[in-house]
Amino acid sequence: MVDSTITFIMIPIIGAMIIFGAGFIRNKFYKPKYEGKVQKPGKLEGCILKLLILVELILVGLVAVGVFAREPDIITISGVLALFILVIMMILKYATDTSYQENNEYFILKIRKKEYQVFYENIIDWRPAFKEIALLDPSRLDGKYINVNIKLFKPEILLRKLSDMTFDGKFYNPDEMYKEDPYRKNQIVNYLVNNYYGYLIEDYKKRMENTFDNERKN
Repeated sequence: MVDSTITFIMIPIIGAMIIFGAGFIRNKFYKPKYEGKVQKPGKLEGCILKLLILVELILVGLVAVGVFAREPDIITISGVLALFILVIMMILKYATDTSYQENNEYFILKIRKKEYQVFYENIIDWRPAFKEIALLDPSRLDGKYINVNIKLFKPEILLRKLSDMTFDGKFYNPDEMYKEDPYRKNQIVNYLVNNYYGYLIEDYKKRMENTFDNERKN
């Protein structure tokens, strides 16, 4: 019973360590690969994929050892982790089949066989998403948001344009969920700072800090 308990405690701990380690490396060292003005997933993604393949082979080998030695704990831990790594590999492979390019008027996002060209002036809404920013362009017939990965790519022009439009009041929303921040200024600042893009909006950050200080004094 004790061995089984330890087994099922170790599985999520090891999985969390793998996810945290990969995220830390990406945040610190990741850079997209540039082919002219087109951004593509960088070399780090390929290195991570190769590393995961190596880990997967080791885990499969451990499963075989566990079967041969009749050790259920080894089989369980290695098997679950091998399945977990396989899912990550599939997601990584699926997510990296994409490219991105931008200029001062629009961006072009290619995801596998689909291509989206979005003019900044046409964007009517944005939403924060995990490692992405979701954008609504009314010219799309399906009415769905377009997700731009802000970890695989460096959409600096897009993010700066969104900041400018936000502070100009374009994304004003009187709904109840935005009652404390209807112009969404705090939201865009917090979103960019939390995703390591705060350097793009130093002027807006200072403006928000000054406003906050004045409100406290009054």
